[in-house]
Amino acid sequence: MSIFDLILIQPIFNILVFIYGIIPGHDFGVALIIFTVIVRLAMWPLVKKQLHQTKVMRQIQPELAKIKAKAKGNKQMESQLMLELYRERGVNPFGQIGLLLVQLPVFIALFSVVRLITENHANIAKYTYNFLQGIPGIQDAIHGQLNHYLFGLVDLSKRATEAGSGIYWPLFILAVIAAGLQYFQSKQLLPKAKEKRRLRDMLKEQAAGKQVDQAEMSAMMTGKMSFLFPALTFLIGMYLDGALVVYLVVGSTVAIFQQHRALHQDETELEKISEKTKTKVKNAKAAEVVAEPVAKPKKKVSQSSKKKRS
Repeated sequence: MSIFDLILIQPIFNILVFIYGIIPGHDFGVALIIFTVIVRLAMWPLVKKQLHQTKVMRQIQPELAKIKAKAKGNKQMESQLMLELYRERGVNPFGQIGLLLVQLPVFIALFSVVRLITENHANIAKYTYNFLQGIPGIQDAIHGQLNHYLFGLVDLSKRATEAGSGIYWPLFILAVIAAGLQYFQSKQLLPKAKEKRRLRDMLKEQAAGKQVDQAEMSAMMTGKMSFLFPALTFLIGMYLDGALVVYLVVGSTVAIFQQHRALHQDETELEKISEKTKTKVKNAKAAEVVAEPVAKPKKKVSQSSKKKRS
């Protein structure tokens, strides 16, 4: 085995096989669903951090636009001001790719695991840890009796598009569902536009020399890009093994719930911070009024006193 096999493929393989061996009915699809949920829950701290960064980046777009206007084409000044703003708001510009860097190796390893389970039955015993080989369901898998169906209905060893076999409709439907969930997942992170304007109109205005809000244009282009990933998900899903399509469907479903929870918590925390700030300002003003010294009235000096002094 290679280092990649020992560090990533074999542990993932054994977690999946262990789940398969202990669940009633030994359904590979159900084991894959449970495995995907576990992976997404394990990534929750990273997901929450990334979503917080996404929301902060969305909020500071107007300030970034002001920085560009202030810099007037001076890239060095613009970069310096942007870095100062990022530091002030606690934003890591490269933090957005953290989740992708974690998910990509897992997906590649899972691709190898699925191929190993569905096509290379002879190597199952080689990759299974010794202390797991005694579990009855795993013993059956080692001897070639592996149930690679989802709920006993969908063959996860097949693909939606097989050469000479036409379309395998259950997986085709799952690929469509995966694309739809991916679209909803992307749309969930997009800021809501104040006005419904077309990108074409904004580009025309910019070409005519009119001032265009760069933050609004950036959000508009990001919205257009949200159609790209679902389309890629569908095309890839048509040629992936069915087990990987199930992984995409379940992963997106869990991600949607995670994003909803994280973004809602973020808004609640920001509201609490805002309320605390208002209370502090109010208390500070009240304390300032109380602490202000009261001017003492000046004593009037009588004319007789003045004569005595003189």
